Amino acid sequence: MSQSATSIRLQAPKLEAKQRMAAKLLTLAPLHKLPPKVFRHVYSTMDRLLGLSKIEMAKVIDSSIPVTTHTDKESSIKLRAYYPVFEQKIDADLVKTAQKTLVYFHGGGCVIGSLNTHDRFCRYLAKHGNMNVIAVDYRLAPEYKFPTPICDAIDAWNYINDHHQELHIQAEHIGVGGDSAGAYLACIIGLKQLQSALPSIAIAKPAFQFLIYPMLDLQGLTESYRGFNKQLLLTRTLVDYFRGHYLNSLNEIALPLASPLLTDDISDSPNTYILTLGYDPLRDDGIAYANRLKQTGISTHHQHFDDCMHGFISITKTSARTMQATHAIAMALNRFNSL
Repeated sequence: MSQSATSIRLQAPKLEAKQRMAAKLLTLAPLHKLPPKVFRHVYSTMDRLLGLSKIEMAKVIDSSIPVTTHTDKESSIKLRAYYPVFEQKIDADLVKTAQKTLVYFHGGGCVIGSLNTHDRFCRYLAKHGNMNVIAVDYRLAPEYKFPTPICDAIDAWNYINDHHQELHIQAEHIGVGGDSAGAYLACIIGLKQLQSALPSIAIAKPAFQFLIYPMLDLQGLTESYRGFNKQLLLTRTLVDYFRGHYLNSLNEIALPLASPLLTDDISDSPNTYILTLGYDPLRDDGIAYANRLKQTGISTHHQHFDDCMHGFISITKTSARTMQATHAIAMALNRFNSL
């Protein structure tokens, strides 16, 4: 089901009271004034208390991989692979796993978030999307500023493709995705022309990309960016907070590598799922990108939830609607299994 921007009601209905109340309670403290290390703890606690329940997988494997952009202090990042189906036998017998794989980058403005904050969401995607999911624990700003998270994402992508046999996945069926800032990183994997100045370049084109309320333009010029700044999990002020910690200078905001919506040519993008939300500062950028993908001829499934707010996948215990919307995301992922 593809939906054009002209059919989307930008005058969204009133946000569900339970989502509004959760946001109000969670933002009683001025989050934009917290040091990133404290904010990370708050985010993790929020997901643990209000997020999805943990689903058992057939197999979960943690590993560490080297990165090309490193310091003496840290030269590797972690991966966590989720297999909804895994039957391993001895003596080179076939290993049975799901046919397709999603390489997943968590959200959090490239400042907060981790494997653990998105562990239960990745498990949910793997089970209900019927797909292997490999989550990437890229390094965060301000300790590792732009473009280090991008470099880590590309290094992880290349490692997974190079080691697909060890990971028991099929090289021709590996896609890329994420939520918010993670969707931003995923998007760049498919825009190889932006990577020429980086130490690593993606060695393979993703089979598909799965963009959940993506962060696509750090300039902040849209109506949705200006209009949503209170009683939401993500506000304009918080986007500014993440942007300030992520970038080395505000002079970088107009670089296509920082704001992929500004990229001249997106024709190499893979088949795409993109989700936008009625209550999200990033809404208008996501709609604009979905339109560009369609106009370029990219097969695009644009889904829009006009009654949900950014970050709802972390508060699914607060309302039936957030749980329903999260399930709809997993069903959209499952759709790629039939393509």
